[in-house]
Amino acid sequence: AISLPRFSSDWLIQSSWTIKSILKMTDLPQLTLWGTVISAFTVIWIIESIPWEVLLRKREKKMTRTELPERTETERLILRVRTVADAEDIYTYASLPEVSYPAGFPPVKTLEDEIYYLEHILPERNQKDNLPAGYGIIVKGTDTIIGSVDFPRRYEDDVLEIGYILHPDYWGRGYVPEAARALIDLAFKELDLHKIELTCFGYNVQSQRVAEKLGFTLEARIRDRKDAQGNRCDDLRYGLLRSEWEAQQNPEVCV
Repeated sequence: AISLPRFSSDWLIQSSWTIKSILKMTDLPQLTLWGTVISAFTVIWIIESIPWEVLLRKREKKMTRTELPERTETERLILRVRTVADAEDIYTYASLPEVSYPAGFPPVKTLEDEIYYLEHILPERNQKDNLPAGYGIIVKGTDTIIGSVDFPRRYEDDVLEIGYILHPDYWGRGYVPEAARALIDLAFKELDLHKIELTCFGYNVQSQRVAEKLGFTLEARIRDRKDAQGNRCDDLRYGLLRSEWEAQQNPEVCV
C-alpha cells in the first residue's frame, strides 16, 4: 500500500506564516516568490485530490483480470494452455498457407520458429498487453493439438478480440465454434468483459459462419484492405456485447 502525507488546513495556515517570514528576509520580488508558493500549493492540492486507494484497487483488479483456468473441457474437446512441448503439433498446421493466410499471418517456416514463438513471442505479447494465455484445442481421446483459440488483441480494459485457427483435417466438424464458445463464456464470466470483437477477411466464409453461429453482429466492412499476402480484400469487424451474451444464456427472458 502507498501512504501519502495529508495536508490539513492547520498545516496550510502555519505554512502561510512561514512564507511571510521568508518574504521579509529575502531579496526576491514578492510576486515571483508568491507565484512559486502558489504553484507548490497547487501541486499539493492535486496530489491530495487523487483517489490513490481507488486507483490502486482498479490497477490490481486489472492486473488479475487476465487469469483463466489452465484447462477446461467442452462436450467433445479439451482446451488447455499451449507449451513449447506442443510446438510440433502446432507447426503441422501453422505452416500451411490455407491456415495461416486467412488467419492473417504468413506460414511458419520452420519448427524452430514455432518453438521461438511459443517460448518468447507469445508469452511476451500476453504480458505486455495483459492478455489471457488462450488455449490449444484437443479432441477428447487424443493428445494432439489440432488448433487454437485465444485473445490476440486488447482494445480496452474490458474489450478483447478473439481469434482461432484449426488444422484442415478437422474442418467442418464444428470444433471451432465449440472451442470459441467455451472461451467466450469464460471470458465474460471471469474477466468481466464488456465486449468481444472478431475480425476476418471477406473471403474467409468459414470464419464468418463461426461468427454468426456465436451470435456476433457484423459492425463494419472496411473495404480494400491488404491481407497477409498483400491482396486487396474487405476486412470484416464483428462484435458481441456482454448484454447479448447474457441474453444467449437466458433466452427465456428475451422479449
